Amino acid sequence: MLEWSQPYMSLWAAGLREVHLQTPLAVKAGTTVTLRCNYDLQDDTLYTVKWYKGRSEFFRFTPKELPNTQVFPLNGISVDVHTSDRNQVVLNNVQVAISGKYRCEVSADAPSFQTLFGSGSLRVVEPPVVSPALQVDKLRYSPSDRLRANCSVPSSLPPANVTWTVNGAPVPNHSVTTTPTNCTGTSSLTTRCGAVSLLDMEVQGGSFHLGSLRIECAAHVWTLYHAAVHRDVGEEKPRLGASVLGNRDSAGPSLSVNWWCSFICVAAAVLLGAHHR
Repeated sequence: MLEWSQPYMSLWAAGLREVHLQTPLAVKAGTTVTLRCNYDLQDDTLYTVKWYKGRSEFFRFTPKELPNTQVFPLNGISVDVHTSDRNQVVLNNVQVAISGKYRCEVSADAPSFQTLFGSGSLRVVEPPVVSPALQVDKLRYSPSDRLRANCSVPSSLPPANVTWTVNGAPVPNHSVTTTPTNCTGTSSLTTRCGAVSLLDMEVQGGSFHLGSLRIECAAHVWTLYHAAVHRDVGEEKPRLGASVLGNRDSAGPSLSVNWWCSFICVAAAVLLGAHHR
């Protein structure tokens, strides 16, 4: 057994191995995508490469046949036969319906007839068509005020991820509540939603930069879509009347002395005038 085992392993190692399917994480609907099948034939000769979505074959490459490419109709999949070959399949005008599991199956020719496959997932996304909309509850704030803002994100597939910053600093999760809206679809691959994100946080004394705050809401869908909108709000200044009143109250004893001095001086002047008459 040991004498047979060694050459058996050597023959195996010299044949087809390391089949991997390479797919992008996500692509925009309507674009062209390339799926690559990487493999190492070693001493083997390629017999065929078959491509599947789920269990359905949609493309085959057989080098010994003419033509060496063959397309099998599958709903939603449009193969570019001119650029598809033994290592890749190119799909035109991809749509959400073709999201899912893919597999490339590689078979070696005689004498090994070995078959291996690689698998992966493709996600087709439909990002929002417009930017988010941002509203704040007022235009000026004082330290310790509650800062409240509303960010509405249009529908997309998958739903966009919403983040907030204030003067460039990320807002803690506990200050944000995001709720999906207008959802349609029956699975994670087909569910389309909008979102409403609410910001509610206390304004800190050191939050203002040169007397203003920049509030920004951003929406992301994978690395394929990023849109941000911001609003600048100001710091509420003390009212002049309140400031003067505060100064007068804080200097109460001094103002009282001055008032009595003025009263005595005026009274003395009146008495002197009456005496001279």
